[in-house]
Amino acid sequence: MTIPHELYLRFLATKGFDDLSQVNEQLGSLNLPQATQEDLDRQWALIHSSMPASIVSQIERKSYSSDFIRNMGVLEVADLWVNPKNKSQESLVKYVYGIHADTWLRVCINALIMKNVSLEETSRILSTKFSIPLREDHLGLYSRFFFRTSQMTKSSWKSYIRNFTGREAQIYFTALTESADVLKTELDLPAVVNISDSLQWLLTKSFLKARSYINVGTIEAGREAREWIDQVVKLTDKYEKHRSGDQHDFAKSLQMEFDFVDEKFDTPDDDIAAELAEKSKPKEKTKEPV
Repeated sequence: MTIPHELYLRFLATKGFDDLSQVNEQLGSLNLPQATQEDLDRQWALIHSSMPASIVSQIERKSYSSDFIRNMGVLEVADLWVNPKNKSQESLVKYVYGIHADTWLRVCINALIMKNVSLEETSRILSTKFSIPLREDHLGLYSRFFFRTSQMTKSSWKSYIRNFTGREAQIYFTALTESADVLKTELDLPAVVNISDSLQWLLTKSFLKARSYINVGTIEAGREAREWIDQVVKLTDKYEKHRSGDQHDFAKSLQMEFDFVDEKFDTPDDDIAAELAEKSKPKEKTKEPV
């Protein structure tokens, strides 16, 4: 089963971790869901099938040559193999590891990634919410190693979400089933609410509730039906008024565009036009004396 932190699991394998308990200890230190033996075997099978025997030997011995990092690039994990001399890369990786220390920040990042919100927007709104310098390159590295969603299927998500409970599980479920604006509202982030669509959804649900209780035919069901019918009437009135307002605003903006098109533009009078035409005439060439 695919997991979103599969690339990090591959990185751990290239560090020489081949025992599942040790791997899960590393994952636990970052509060990541535990891996299965199948998950780990899949990474080692990839390493053995794609790497030269000399590189596999270096991984096992934990003794590295000059071409080791180049081969880690083939496995897509070179960015976590930090060169201590590269201070900017070291700082970047350290920051990304630090994201796991704040559970709610990580939940927000994961949910927005699931909803395909751009890294630029995610960086901007979360930097403001959490008052931190969260950059796009932080999110890019994080999403690649710890929350890579491109290969996740519905069954993969279903299995993955079982690792969580409570608020976190609810947020991930919302990310999979609702719009980006609904998700942002759940995360207490700035969102644009489509009032017409919301009223239409509530109206439809209320109508279905009323119809279902009417069909039951009991006294209690009749009472419930009357209450839902009352909601339908109220929501219908609100929805029609709001929709009429939208149409009025659209018609007004459309009329403004036509008014702009019909507007008269100043043009030069006849004398100025004649003067401009005279100045624009090509000058006649003078004949040179023979």
